[in-house]
Amino acid sequence: MKAKFITVKGSERLGREPFYMGVLQHERTMSRREAYEYIAGKTGYTPTADGVASIRNYVRGSFDGLAGPWVKGRNILMVTAVEMEPFKTVLAAVVPENNTEGAKPVINTVLDETTRVYDEITGTDVFSIAGANLAPDATKEDEYVALVDAHGVETKATMTFSDLQNVKAHLEAALPAGEYTLKVYTRSGLGDQFGVTVATRKVAVA
Repeated sequence: MKAKFITVKGSERLGREPFYMGVLQHERTMSRREAYEYIAGKTGYTPTADGVASIRNYVRGSFDGLAGPWVKGRNILMVTAVEMEPFKTVLAAVVPENNTEGAKPVINTVLDETTRVYDEITGTDVFSIAGANLAPDATKEDEYVALVDAHGVETKATMTFSDLQNVKAHLEAALPAGEYTLKVYTRSGLGDQFGVTVATRKVAVA
């Protein structure tokens, strides 16, 4: 089991000497149910998330007196999760992998899963995009899959699966036949602090 990360330069305000911080690259976005089932498969515990984490909450910020009051901005309710066994042991087995130079999205192939034809999408068929550092987050408005025609008109596709190596999507309505540019807008699983980059590939719509 590996955890991919990139290194970024830390803020100059925090020290005189240059330093670098690690940012984890997320493999894919999961629903709560999917996450519980995935953890259960790795730990052997039930999907109810037994033995995963102890959730604690606490208040941050000082008060003027015994009666408060609660001051928004100064007083904050914090929630922390402390890992438990056997999840803690699973995490200890993770091997870090520095992916700093490779965190650029690339499309290698596009396959229509119905016709089994590469680089040609038919109607509303599900098509599979294989590559590297993809993982567009469907919950983000600026991360998505789209087809762009010769006039620059962009049509978004609906994603049904997304991870770093593979994205599955389909059009809600068929487009006119012709040549298009398939685009994947993504942060490659690196979080909101990074800008969106675009991977492209020429495809045909039949």
